[in-house]
Amino acid sequence: MGGSALVPDNNTIVTVASVISGFGSTLLVFRIQRELQMQSQSELIWIPWADWLLFAAVFLSLLVALLPLLAGFPFATRMASAACTVAIVLVAGYVPAILAHYRLIFSGKRCGPRNNPEPSERWLVLMFGVVGLAAGFYVGMRNLW
Repeated sequence: MGGSALVPDNNTIVTVASVISGFGSTLLVFRIQRELQMQSQSELIWIPWADWLLFAAVFLSLLVALLPLLAGFPFATRMASAACTVAIVLVAGYVPAILAHYRLIFSGKRCGPRNNPEPSERWLVLMFGVVGLAAGFYVGMRNLW
């Protein structure tokens, strides 16, 4: 840790943002391939709500964490640290949300065609989004208190 005990150094942030971006991008490629395969079988295709957690995590990692650090923006370290915090929570939320999308968890007695989103998927995506924003706000603001 550099500078302050509460803010990681830029190298740590770049590493975290890069890992999140790589992981999220790889998963999204597999998800898109699956949807294209479904389309070739004349199945209904869509982007599950759970995938939007990955889109947001990759976006935050690249454009709100890495870009400001590399461009030397003022407050870039604090902003990048907060963005990575949100992205970590969103990637963590992806796992239960996609499982809920496929009714592997929290499905109750639901059967038949799936909805987009599934009720439990919606709840999980919104919950992890709110928790991620709260965690990011805390990390971004903690040195100001």
